Amino acid sequence: MQPGKLRRIAWFVGLWLASVTTLAVVAYAIRLAIL
Repeated sequence: MQPGKLRRIAWFVGLWLASVTTLAVVAYAIRLAIL
């Protein structure tokens, strides 16, 4: 596996984790606002 491909996969995973974390925080904030 080339280092460039590995870096691209790591960047993609990092971006995915960031979006999932953002969604979780937003959902938690909405739940707090409703309650």
